Amino acid sequence: VAVTINIVLGNLKPQLWATNADSVSFVKGALEANGVSVKIGLDNLDPDAINLFFDRFYVEPNLPVKLKAAGIKYGIVCTEAISPQGIWNYGAEGDEPYTFAAFELAAKNAEFVWCQLAESVEVCREINPNSAHLKYGYLSTMESFTRLPAVDRDIDLLMSGMPSKRREKVVAALCDAGHRTVYPGQPVPVYVRDALMARTSLNLSLQKTNKHQIVSVTRICHSVVNRVPLLLEISTSENEFARFCLTTTGEDILHDVRAFIDD
Repeated sequence: VAVTINIVLGNLKPQLWATNADSVSFVKGALEANGVSVKIGLDNLDPDAINLFFDRFYVEPNLPVKLKAAGIKYGIVCTEAISPQGIWNYGAEGDEPYTFAAFELAAKNAEFVWCQLAESVEVCREINPNSAHLKYGYLSTMESFTRLPAVDRDIDLLMSGMPSKRREKVVAALCDAGHRTVYPGQPVPVYVRDALMARTSLNLSLQKTNKHQIVSVTRICHSVVNRVPLLLEISTSENEFARFCLTTTGEDILHDVRAFIDD
């Protein structure tokens, strides 16, 4: 029986459409590469398809209950880090206690849960046994721009993503060190991000706060596929993604950036 996946993004706040764009592109491309028909929209629920949601239900937390009552099938792509104790993103963002409870309800009634991060699989499987690690890899559909020749790259360092005081502080230090650094400080459309990356020597993946230890698998995947070196800030180089990118710690970032740029 042919399966159609209907990706629905209306559960996300508009500013999160850009931050989830690479996740959506990868999942769509991977499904289509395996012969699955995929549609993308905002609020267009399809009772004859499996409706796929990313992250969690910000806009209408009770939507999963309504979907179950209506007999509409849905799945979830879990994009965040959830500990076995139900702590969201290492407790770094001060989420309310109901954040996990709402996700738990949504995941329990889903057809499946796909976890971007391996550390989230354990807790998701306790909620819904049909949970799996969504592993990223090479997809030609993720190639979204042509990188400029080295002589034409006028950006040394690029940091994309959500705004944070810590990222602002690190970027300011990099600028003071003489590096031509670009940090929009807010989610930007994919075509803007790609245009900046085409001009960039080294892409950055900086932690949002001192408590965060999240590996952005989508940022790594997109950067590697488009052949832009990426510097991942992480506490240990033993992370499974370290072999795909350069790594640094918060204490060593100025030294490491200088070494990588000069190399």
